[in-house]
Amino acid sequence: MAPLEADSNELTAVYFFAIPDMMPLGVAAKQVFQSDVENGMLKNPKKLGLGLAVALGFFLIVEGLLWAFGVVPLYDRADPYLGFSGYAPLFVEKSTPDGETVFATADTKLNWFNYQQFPLRKASGVTRIFCVGGSTTYGRPYDDRTSFCGWLRAFLPAVDPGRQWEVINAGGISYASYRVARLMKALVRHEPDLFIIYTGHNEFLEKRTYGRLLSTPEFVRDLASLASRLRLYSLLSDLSHKQAQVLATEVDAVLDSSVGPEAYHRDDAMRDAVLEHFRASLQRMERMRQQVRAKAIFITPASNLGDFSPFKAEPNAGLDATRIDQIGLLKKAAAEFMDGNDPAGAAALAAQGLSIDARDAELLFLQGKALRALGKIDEARRAFTAARDQDIAPLRALSPMLEIVAQVARASNAGLVDFARMVEERAPDRIPGNTLFLDHVHPSIEANRLLALALVDEMIRMGTVTPAGTWGDLAIAEVTERVKGSVDEAANATALTNLSRVLTWAGKQEEALRLAERAMAMSSDYHTLFQKATVLVRAGRYEEALPFSAQAARLMPKIATVRRSHGILLAELGRNIEARQELETAAQLDPTMLDLYYHLGLVLQQLGHTDQAEKTYRKALELEPENANACNNLGILLANRGDLESALELLERAVKAEPGHPNALGNLTQVRKMLGKK
Repeated sequence: MAPLEADSNELTAVYFFAIPDMMPLGVAAKQVFQSDVENGMLKNPKKLGLGLAVALGFFLIVEGLLWAFGVVPLYDRADPYLGFSGYAPLFVEKSTPDGETVFATADTKLNWFNYQQFPLRKASGVTRIFCVGGSTTYGRPYDDRTSFCGWLRAFLPAVDPGRQWEVINAGGISYASYRVARLMKALVRHEPDLFIIYTGHNEFLEKRTYGRLLSTPEFVRDLASLASRLRLYSLLSDLSHKQAQVLATEVDAVLDSSVGPEAYHRDDAMRDAVLEHFRASLQRMERMRQQVRAKAIFITPASNLGDFSPFKAEPNAGLDATRIDQIGLLKKAAAEFMDGNDPAGAAALAAQGLSIDARDAELLFLQGKALRALGKIDEARRAFTAARDQDIAPLRALSPMLEIVAQVARASNAGLVDFARMVEERAPDRIPGNTLFLDHVHPSIEANRLLALALVDEMIRMGTVTPAGTWGDLAIAEVTERVKGSVDEAANATALTNLSRVLTWAGKQEEALRLAERAMAMSSDYHTLFQKATVLVRAGRYEEALPFSAQAARLMPKIATVRRSHGILLAELGRNIEARQELETAAQLDPTMLDLYYHLGLVLQQLGHTDQAEKTYRKALELEPENANACNNLGILLANRGDLESALELLERAVKAEPGHPNALGNLTQVRKMLGKK
């Protein structure tokens, strides 16, 4: 009999303008029509006209009364697609150490926003600017100082020293356009003069269902949009509409609550709905800023095309298993040709694969790399752009979004900075990549500086800024030196390390390793060492990872997570005696650490200390009763001792906890046979 195998190591309803539950429309129309015929109104145009005039007058009176009572049309106050479960203000009143009362970032918001503060009342002669958007606006992976907002705050006094400037960074990490619009609703109360809006990368982050919207005919949606401008309709909708579910007050991103990009799947209907919602959110922002007569500058969101592969590819619908396997082989072969410095062969294989599935994002990216190596830059750019647009986990703004931003800006005569085109023009081969981006979307410090200067130019064009005679290359150089000097190497390294961690978790090991190495070149503290070891381990490069892991453990001997990871790495390399020491030390430092005791039990079992292994596995299950690996391995240990009934119970637990467990189901079948059970 074969030996038992051990393990080594929404939104469901959309906030849509609803027609109140009143008399059925057909019945009401029939009654009115019959009444009109009986009264002879249709035979008498004057009488009909008088009746319509009376009805219109009555309606206008009702609208006027509702205006007087402060009823605001849904069109001006609500997101037509989504609601929110609550709203906590970003800026609250606080007292400074010198006794001044200011608006400042709420403590509860500091996980998503930079700390900012500004006076309760805007002083005369002050121009107040709010920068809104997602993590690029925030300044990730750094902070406000080197964001385009921070650069703009530094540049403006040198450009136009005759005015006072307040530049407030209201960029929220992972905030999509609909959340930005909700935020702007509060910001318009703070006497803004200008909004700078950079959004578009986060539209697919949160789980949203557009089922009701998608099933509603377009003409009905258009009628509802028109009706939402009426106060009577809005009041009736408020009274009758039942909102089944809404978005949480703060962001719950798909990637934050799942195992990663694998949670995403191709959904063209959802994609189209997200694009429609994106346009509606920008238009809503535009209406809000016009209501307070503030100006606006929209920025087209830019992304890394040439040096950042798609997060996920997925076979197109309708492809059979044979063709899917064929594409997989072509993809692997094309990558090998690129590694072997044969871009022509890679391009041919990529083209062959794309003739089967033109929407495979990974193939498109490989094609772009091959074409660029062959000097076919225009074709390469198109392939890279298509790879971004066909990414199943679209965490970079899609091409239609860039067009929507420009269209909304031009339609409303707002300012526009085409950052996407700007980075393209500055890239060596007009394909944006690592020279201006740190990852898939976050600009480098230099790129943020260039964006701020482009914003200054647009503000001059709009008449918001009047440049002084001293403004020029010398002034720009002085400000640049001052801002860059404010960022120390250690802070820079920490920021890059944190960004590398995010990419490691998202499965982008090559990009994560590049950032980890950049961070280590600035600072070799335990954070950077530990991250480089982590990336190498994820890539299966255990021997390369070991010296970095060991050095991190030496630098921070009291950090349990570092000692645990180092112990697991030693175990993977078969160095179980050393691994035991590291894991036992980690257990002493933090006895509650999940998954630690499973690995320690595995090491003890491999060293032949079965009694201690049993106790350790049981400790693992005390902390995590549904740990399928611990259940499986303890079940094997007990089965080998002859305690088949206990082994059966544990293996059943393992299969229940993880039905697709690679070994538990086979082991369970085997134990049942040993017990004579089916």
